[in-house]
Amino acid sequence: MKREEFKTLVKGMKAVYAQPTFIPDQDAFNVWYELLKDLPYKQLNVAIQKYMLTERFPPTIADLRAKATEIVEPELEGMSELEAWAITRKAIGNSGYHAEEEFAKLPEACQMAVGSPANLREWALMDSDQVGTVEQSHFIRNYRTAVKRISEDRKIPNQIKALISEIQVEKKIAAMENAKLEAVNEAKQLETPIPKKEEHPQGMSEETRKKLDELRGRMKIIKEV
Repeated sequence: MKREEFKTLVKGMKAVYAQPTFIPDQDAFNVWYELLKDLPYKQLNVAIQKYMLTERFPPTIADLRAKATEIVEPELEGMSELEAWAITRKAIGNSGYHAEEEFAKLPEACQMAVGSPANLREWALMDSDQVGTVEQSHFIRNYRTAVKRISEDRKIPNQIKALISEIQVEKKIAAMENAKLEAVNEAKQLETPIPKKEEHPQGMSEETRKKLDELRGRMKIIKEV
């Protein structure tokens, strides 16, 4: 979306939401544009109109991204937990020997809730009553989390996703460098010889040498007497 196109949309919103605090200046305009410019003009225009018709208060950036996502990807919100489980239960029935293929067919949220093809295979070998109770409960809980995560992820602009990925890579590199430094320091400590007690050239310790000298001194005194 071009800046001039977004300016047109902002004029329309400010005509409806006349509060002075709503996108009050150029700085605010720039922030809004940076976080919405990845959306096509037509999609955001429809999202704004939908928001105006259904909501009472001025929108936030997050509100508009949510509406824009709902327009192009309504199926994520439309599938209920039980419908998702029904699809997954059918996949389980064919996963004794074809777990990878069945897992690949599942919708993204179902894949996240299941976890891996290995889990499908394991469920296929379980007692059907346990799958229909315990595993179903686990799946539904995981499915809720997956739907929320996917929904939130789809609202984030690609440039923000790229920054998040960059930060995660930098964090991993820093952790690897720290681990390498700790390993080097540990190796140096192991290579450092442990100090030994000072020994006499003939192998006698200094403490023993002192006691022997004291004894010789006493013997000398006794002989002189």
